[in-house]
Amino acid sequence: PCVVGAHSGAYDLVPAEAPKDFDYFHELIFIDELARCASGGVLWGLIEGLQIGLPPNLNFASEELKAKIAPACLMGQKIICLNITEPSAGSDVASLKTIAKKEGDHYVVNGNKKWITNGIFADYFTVAVRTGGNGMRGVSMMLIERDTMPGITTKRMDCQGVWPSGTTYVELDNVKVPSSNLIGQENEGFKVIMKNFNHERWGFVVQANRFSRCLLEDSWNYSLRRSTFGKKLVEHQVIRWKLAEMARQVEATHHWMENLTLQLCKMPKDEAMTALGGPIALCKAHSSKVFEY
Repeated sequence: PCVVGAHSGAYDLVPAEAPKDFDYFHELIFIDELARCASGGVLWGLIEGLQIGLPPNLNFASEELKAKIAPACLMGQKIICLNITEPSAGSDVASLKTIAKKEGDHYVVNGNKKWITNGIFADYFTVAVRTGGNGMRGVSMMLIERDTMPGITTKRMDCQGVWPSGTTYVELDNVKVPSSNLIGQENEGFKVIMKNFNHERWGFVVQANRFSRCLLEDSWNYSLRRSTFGKKLVEHQVIRWKLAEMARQVEATHHWMENLTLQLCKMPKDEAMTALGGPIALCKAHSSKVFEY
């Protein structure tokens, strides 16, 4: 429950008490410590489906749907994943093509999702679908259940890395989904996705910054061991400059991350979802550039 948002009410759904004064800094520390493994695959295999797939349900689903799925996910008994990206639509969420056609008291879903983290072993799929016309005003979100809704096929994708995270190609073939599994209102799923992105992107900033620290630590230790031209690498001025530049970028990113975390703690939940969208997106892009450097 500590990785799905401090204001999500997750601890109210499990037989456990939240730490005293629980806030986003607790979640930051937990993710940061897990990320010391320095493996995106291991980290995402452990928490990523839960961290990005459950919050839309906690924040926008009906009380009945939350009570049905959330406790098992939060206690590690069930796995959930987020399904937005498609073969032809990634960041351009408004162009997604997976269709959900209303038929009586249920929807019939057809389409494909790609690069879905944890999908190969997931029990629940938080899915973006098209229930209306073109563009963002025709998008909805719904929960699809593997065990009770036939027509779901998952295939593990052979990616270059992050193998333990279970990156998956998902096919949805005439999957009948009860209307009660709609997350939020019909044709208002784009807002659910955008507001969920804040917590998702913030979590990636925490991960990327810790991975950058791991690389800096490894680089420093290697510079103390390796010798070239009769002296240790760290004795070369250009290497010392490179290490200092790495440290500068990592520390600056960490400061920005903690500043945003404080705002997440202090701002009202609905205000933060809107006001922090831009800054968190920028920080995610920045942390990725630092990690790449």
